[in-house]
Amino acid sequence: MEKIKNFFLENSNTRQTIIKNTFWLFTGEALGRLIKLGLIVYAARELGSGGWGIFAYALSVASLLMIFSDIGIENLVAREISQKKENHKMFISAAFLLKSIVLTISIALVIFVSPYISNVTEARGLFFIIAVIFFFDVIRNMGFAINRVMEKMEREMITKVIMNFVILGLGIVLINIDPSPLSLAIAYATGSATGALLILSFIRKNIVEFITKTNTEAVKLVLKTALPFAIISLVGSVMGNTDIFMLGIWKAPEDIGLYAAAQRFFQFIIIIPSMIASASFPLMARLANKDNEKFKITLEKILAIFMLIGIPTTFGGLILANQIIPFVFGQAYLEAIPVFQILMIMLLVSFPLILLINSIFVYNQQKKLVVVNVFGVVVNVILNFFLIPKFGITGAAVATLASTLIITWTMWRKMKKINNFEILPTLKTVILPVMVMSLIILILKYFGIGVIFNIIISSAVYFWVLFSIKKSIFIELKEIMGG
Repeated sequence: MEKIKNFFLENSNTRQTIIKNTFWLFTGEALGRLIKLGLIVYAARELGSGGWGIFAYALSVASLLMIFSDIGIENLVAREISQKKENHKMFISAAFLLKSIVLTISIALVIFVSPYISNVTEARGLFFIIAVIFFFDVIRNMGFAINRVMEKMEREMITKVIMNFVILGLGIVLINIDPSPLSLAIAYATGSATGALLILSFIRKNIVEFITKTNTEAVKLVLKTALPFAIISLVGSVMGNTDIFMLGIWKAPEDIGLYAAAQRFFQFIIIIPSMIASASFPLMARLANKDNEKFKITLEKILAIFMLIGIPTTFGGLILANQIIPFVFGQAYLEAIPVFQILMIMLLVSFPLILLINSIFVYNQQKKLVVVNVFGVVVNVILNFFLIPKFGITGAAVATLASTLIITWTMWRKMKKINNFEILPTLKTVILPVMVMSLIILILKYFGIGVIFNIIISSAVYFWVLFSIKKSIFIELKEIMGG
């Protein structure tokens, strides 16, 4: 027992530390998102598509004004930590100074500008509370970045789980008392503040070390390094929130609620590649420009895992969409089914996109990402402008799919020029397991088997067929996670 405790709580060597940190990152993110999804489902059912839509709209409007607070600091800090360059602590200190400045400006924009650009009148009373949510979210993420320097990811897991339990518990209580978007916003704000204060208590002895070691040259270096990634982050935030903002121009809160329900479920699924990409980031950062052949092999293996998870998830989601949406959100959300199906198709391009962005970034080629991201947003806005008035939430989903496809395809080509990777063998491997799985899903669906049992049985069949064809896949995953 003592050996297990030491393995998961102490840092003894490089390999053990990577495995330990990966485990805690995975556990914290997965549990945290799952708990929060529980509240989202509860709130969507209790508030109805209109009330849930008002809250989702207010979040999106505020997020558009918070885009300047995300200048890629967390990614820069992660890279500096992984590569351990000279004076990296001074660099990190300067990064946090800049982050604090842009955070202050962004919060002011949310409080004073959001009410004037909101097209949904009912959302205007939520923006102060939402500004509080974002303030503590940013503080918490800065705390996580400092904590990762010490490689104590178990603290991050504890923080995320407690924070989301507070949000869930308080959310249920407040919505029962007053089923309104304001109750949900207060629950989120309280949980976010709890998370920020908790991680700050964990790192209290190290905060001074990371906020006092800076100078003018370090600030200039951070600005120069962060600018391209700041533009990318800005564009990504616009891409993720423009659809809901533009839906608010032409459509009612009920439509926004339908769209946001499908979108939140999609975002929950996306944590799978996000966690794997985050866990593999330190390894890829160490290999980039030092061992390009090993980097290529690692990239191919991770992309293979993404496809072996993403492709069956897409097919399963498409076939079971008309059962998943009413099962999770209720009969009132049936109109969200087409949106959910389009977003399931988008998984095919969203899964590799996260890894491609990280890969280009660790090669310090983030400038290559700027033009394509800006172009993607322009395409998204134009398509939304033409599609939303005529096709509503389905048009918004199509616009997002098209623009994401353009960005992923372009980044794929750029990454191949940096380090020429291949994925064709994996595509051949996944065809038979997916075909068998899809057939099982259709048969079980035909005979009226419940959606949960259908997912469990068909997933088991998929992995059984996959393992029969490619026994090494789980060994490769372990190697990647273990560095």
